[in-house]
Amino acid sequence: MNYTINTFNSLNPATEEIIWTGTVSGESEILEIVQLAKVSQPFWEALGLGSRKEIIKRFALLVEEHSEEAATIIAEENGKPLWEARTEINSLVNKVQAVFDAYDERAKEKTKEVNGRTSVTRYRAHGIMAVLGPFNFPMSMPNSHIMPSLLAGNTVIFKPSERVPKSAEYYVSLWHKAGVPANVLQIVHGNEDVGDFLIRQPDVNGILMIGSRHAGVAIQKKLADASDKICALEMGGNSPLVIWDYDDVRLAVHIAIQSAYISSGQRCSAARRLIVNQAVVSEFIPALKIAVERIVVGKQFDTEPIPFMGALIDQNAVKRFFSDYFELTSKGAKVIVPADTIPSLGRNFIRPSIIDVTDINAKDTEIFGPLLQLSTARDLQQAISDANATQFGLAAGIVTKSREIYEQFYTNTKAGIINWNQPLTGAMTTAPFGGAKASGNYRPAGFLSVDYCSYPCASIEDAAPSVPAKLLPGLNY
Repeated sequence: MNYTINTFNSLNPATEEIIWTGTVSGESEILEIVQLAKVSQPFWEALGLGSRKEIIKRFALLVEEHSEEAATIIAEENGKPLWEARTEINSLVNKVQAVFDAYDERAKEKTKEVNGRTSVTRYRAHGIMAVLGPFNFPMSMPNSHIMPSLLAGNTVIFKPSERVPKSAEYYVSLWHKAGVPANVLQIVHGNEDVGDFLIRQPDVNGILMIGSRHAGVAIQKKLADASDKICALEMGGNSPLVIWDYDDVRLAVHIAIQSAYISSGQRCSAARRLIVNQAVVSEFIPALKIAVERIVVGKQFDTEPIPFMGALIDQNAVKRFFSDYFELTSKGAKVIVPADTIPSLGRNFIRPSIIDVTDINAKDTEIFGPLLQLSTARDLQQAISDANATQFGLAAGIVTKSREIYEQFYTNTKAGIINWNQPLTGAMTTAPFGGAKASGNYRPAGFLSVDYCSYPCASIEDAAPSVPAKLLPGLNY
């Protein structure tokens, strides 16, 4: 496979001004990077767990020291408001202890004496891990793969989304300043052709990706004859939030807003579908409509007022969003809050929207933007059935006063994240994060990321072996 080597730009989504220019990584460059990673890996693993932990701690200190600069870069390149970019930076620091705890719990050396011999289970690095990052969390989501990979003793080749190369370069620079050798964590740039060439290299031992279902399936197809490569995929969702009953309509609205519109709907775990109990529709929907219409949309660094939502990542994202939106409305979806551009802000700004799809056959797809698709349910059984009516299984949630109703929903809903009276977006660093069904391949990140960053090696050890007093039948020596 050959592709053209050329320069490319990263744009500020709010202004569409060029903020970074770089070169697409060529095939010869990638081959050299893979070789450097291969040669460096044994030395990095031999450094020892304790030394790698100290480097990771230094990385966290550097992130704290440069937190405002890092958040500013993310906001500028991704388009999210500065306050939200700051929360992403905080998650990098909070990840450290969670990764240490996970490794110590799940990958710690275990020794047991059995019949005078020693049974030892140790955990070994795979070798070279290719990490393919998304645009929506340009530092924290790749970090959920990179940090545990480095801790386990792997070398890492990071291919960020071509939409956020500046953020990726800054993130990697902090690791190098912390003491990670340049050849242990390297970066390549470009589109899916670059990622394709990287993951096909025989010396790449693992592929860790956060992205779309389309991208994940393409990776699996390309690796059909490479069963030796570990592959951990998080592939988005079409997640349902059920509003069943509540004491406080304002709280229920808050949960829906946080679930659907934070990051301008550009989160894999965002609620795309809102399933509302018919008994509360007359109160809840008007309250939600008013709240959505009042959401402040603005540029990353606006201060008066501070925006809740920023721009979509680029024009391609805007066009895809409206293509999906108009397909639904053309089928008969009823508009409650219309989607529209905001020319006064820029081409990539969209107003948050709600449409009622109760009476149409809505396509089961991940619409990556600020749109809620509303439907109503006459009883809990229908609500659960509608929640499960998707190929995806990343996140689901229900708002209800009743633990019994929640437990019924939990038991009968298939998803990797199921929340009760909480937004679907966000994740606990001390918990796994990943999806079921078409949302992943059952290798969740978060706390369990250590599970795919190393493999167990079982040994029987005997320092003073001897021939058994009684040989097995048929033996004579």
